[in-house]
Amino acid sequence: MASKLDIERIIESTDIVQLVSEFVPLQKSGANFKGLCPFHNEKTPSFTVSPDKKIAHCFSCKKGGNAIQFLMDIKNITFNQAINELAKRNSINLEEYIEDKKTPQYTKYYEITKISKQFYQRNLHQTESGQIALEYLHKRGLDDETIKMFGIGLASNKMDVLYKVLKDLNYLELDMMDLGLIRKGDNGYYDLFTKRIMFPICDEEGNVVAYSGRIFNNDDKNQAKYINSPETFLYKKGLILYNLNMAKQAILKNKRVILHEGQMDVIASVKSGLSEAVCTLGTALTDAQTKLLKKYTNDVIICYDGDNAGISASIKAIEMFNKYQINVKLVLLPDKLDPDDYVKKYGNEAYLKYFNDNIIDSMEYRYLIALKDKNLKDNNVVEEIKNEIFSSINSLKSNTIKEVYLNKLANDLKVSFAALNNDYNYHYKRVRVSNYVENSFEVEKNQNYYYEEVKTSEYNYILHELRIFDYAKITKEKAIYIDSKGIIDALSDDNQKIWFKLIENYYDKYQVFDNARFLNVLNEQERNIYIENIKVQQNIKHIQVEYTDADLEEVLKALLKNKDKKSLDSLSNAIYNTSVEAEKIALIEEKIKLRREQDKKEKKKVGR
Repeated sequence: MASKLDIERIIESTDIVQLVSEFVPLQKSGANFKGLCPFHNEKTPSFTVSPDKKIAHCFSCKKGGNAIQFLMDIKNITFNQAINELAKRNSINLEEYIEDKKTPQYTKYYEITKISKQFYQRNLHQTESGQIALEYLHKRGLDDETIKMFGIGLASNKMDVLYKVLKDLNYLELDMMDLGLIRKGDNGYYDLFTKRIMFPICDEEGNVVAYSGRIFNNDDKNQAKYINSPETFLYKKGLILYNLNMAKQAILKNKRVILHEGQMDVIASVKSGLSEAVCTLGTALTDAQTKLLKKYTNDVIICYDGDNAGISASIKAIEMFNKYQINVKLVLLPDKLDPDDYVKKYGNEAYLKYFNDNIIDSMEYRYLIALKDKNLKDNNVVEEIKNEIFSSINSLKSNTIKEVYLNKLANDLKVSFAALNNDYNYHYKRVRVSNYVENSFEVEKNQNYYYEEVKTSEYNYILHELRIFDYAKITKEKAIYIDSKGIIDALSDDNQKIWFKLIENYYDKYQVFDNARFLNVLNEQERNIYIENIKVQQNIKHIQVEYTDADLEEVLKALLKNKDKKSLDSLSNAIYNTSVEAEKIALIEEKIKLRREQDKKEKKKVGR
């Protein structure tokens, strides 16, 4: 065993913050770090890591301890395995190196899983039912070499054959149950898997830790397509990636990993020459799996099913990889196919060519998905597409790439770039103002905050738009007065439509404003925009400035000033988009004239 001195050296040398952060996203909190506890579900972080004390501890479930204890708990490994791993990590030579997997306990368990794998393989190749299963696998495009490579086998038709084999070899029922191979019923012990093709699931080192069993007989169609082993101390599905044990070298060599949804997709890719393929095991991509991949590469290609569920899972996986600064690219297969289906339909070579020729970045993927199978003649659909793509463009750092996608979208929607760019600018600023007010109004502000901060912020014109609507809702007379000032031209395009409905449709029929009644006046697109306005206003809960005539005049002045700015911006866009020289000259002259008029207004104000 390792000496007490070795253990103390390991604990002292381990950066506890770095170790824990590989499994738990941490944030600085004074002298410590905090995160959500990995050992129980919680919404408020209670898991605290102290670099000074060298401990990690959850104040809610009480789990944690030093680096050794944490690693034992998080990876479900023994004390010896933990100190070996940490010793390697810190380049510490133990007085006596312990190969934990050779200890009697682990040797026993790995012997049982190895025997179970051999049993399933013999059953596939040496029984009558096995021949039927082999025919099925061959029809699915799996040759004997692939079947052998992935250790594929077959569970017996009888209920307790594996149990009896292991029992005859003097293994204990408790150990078999601990591994999820058997269960106990009213009539004794029975095998968990029967009449299913068995796919061994291995850990990173290649040890069999679980199974996925698939039906293949038409008589079993009423059963679940797949049954997976339950989680055990050896198998935590959120920590395991199928085929990683065999894909490791290819990942390092090719400097990328391919992530699929299912085992058959992985096998299809490997058969086609993409040996760096892995997949999750029936769950969404986890933090632990993401960090596991990051050990080998910083580049991932997601190739999930092309159906709606696969697309949704891809978007979530993109966000997970972005969280850990991993470069993400994707392959979107046509006709809602998954890799296995594509290979069966077109063959391995066609799949390999399609895969390599159709690798796209995450922005391009989001763009294609936003337009996929959409009716571009439906205005409501067009608005949904715009907002979805605008939200994706917001995350881009390059203004050049933003303009590329805005141009592309303008062409696809058959609208002018100028109009679309105006919509995007308003959307972008609207998102920023939502974030601004949400982050800025967390503490109580004084009565003059609106004037001191909001009116001078870069977001004031959006906040003014929301406030002018509030004034218009007070009385019909006030709304008509505001409208007489020509305010509609100062509003954004979206809010212009809502203002028009308020004045021309609503107040034409009703004397008093009613929110529910007004919503019925709006169409679906306008209703969505109006509801977004309300959400932003709700965030501005600490603005307590009284609604007065003086304040109304201040807001009107600010909006009318913005009206002039909009006119200049519109002319600038028109100049940018026209290729006719005479038109360009005329627009430039108009812009100069407008600028001079605005300068005169400003000088008059100063003169007063």
